Amino acid sequence: MNIKDLILEDIGLFDLTTLGLEIGDKKGSMSFVAKDNCIISGIKYVREIFEYLGLAHTIYVKDGQSVRAKELLISCVGSASSLHKAWKISQNLLEYLSGISTYTYNMTQKAKKINPKLEIATTRKNFPNTKELMTYAVVCGGGSIHRLGLYDSILVFDNHLKFLKTMEELETNFRALKHKFLEKKIAVEVDDINQAKFFASLGADILQCEKMSFDELRECVGLQKLYPNLLVSATGGINLENIEEYAKTGVDFIVTSSPYHAKPADIKVKMEVLE
Repeated sequence: MNIKDLILEDIGLFDLTTLGLEIGDKKGSMSFVAKDNCIISGIKYVREIFEYLGLAHTIYVKDGQSVRAKELLISCVGSASSLHKAWKISQNLLEYLSGISTYTYNMTQKAKKINPKLEIATTRKNFPNTKELMTYAVVCGGGSIHRLGLYDSILVFDNHLKFLKTMEELETNFRALKHKFLEKKIAVEVDDINQAKFFASLGADILQCEKMSFDELRECVGLQKLYPNLLVSATGGINLENIEEYAKTGVDFIVTSSPYHAKPADIKVKMEVLE
């Protein structure tokens, strides 16, 4: 993450207000306090912002830590000019990332109460240019990453299969895919139990079950009796409200993008003049 770009996006060439009031050289302090209980995330980036702007700082918590309302997170001292440049971008990062971390944590805790081995993994459906920030927040909340992009994992969608005109071509090319990438697990998105059976028989390592009913998910999990190394995931519309029902199906992991849409945490910023 390029911290300089984050800062320049907000301040541009000048902070017109601070410049016009002629207060830029005055000294002050700034503190960030959690207004609600949350799983904090973003301290790493805020520290880099403070360092870039020459602000002396003290960190009281670490990313991934559970913090209580009114708990002091991080504070800094420096010129009014630097404080105002750091203020809003730092607050935004802490609020948005902590919201994602908190949502992920709550989702994970609900799921693991039912199935302690169940993992929550997020998709690549993050808002463009926020991948590093959002996935970092997910990990801080105890989640894992389903896939970062096209380059790190193999996932066969229906849109891939449309380019294979015959069943013979599909089977031949699927086996070639497995052979070419021997070190990779091959995941296939399936819509029903018949597709699941077919790709399990072809040697798929992971069945990604898209918007299946709970009964169908249990049937897919049942395929592990025939294919002991098969992994089964559920995806499509899974969130904090329904995660427990999906956890009861016995799937190995949940694939979701819902943490990316979490409500931001509430972080209070207080600035004071130093005489």
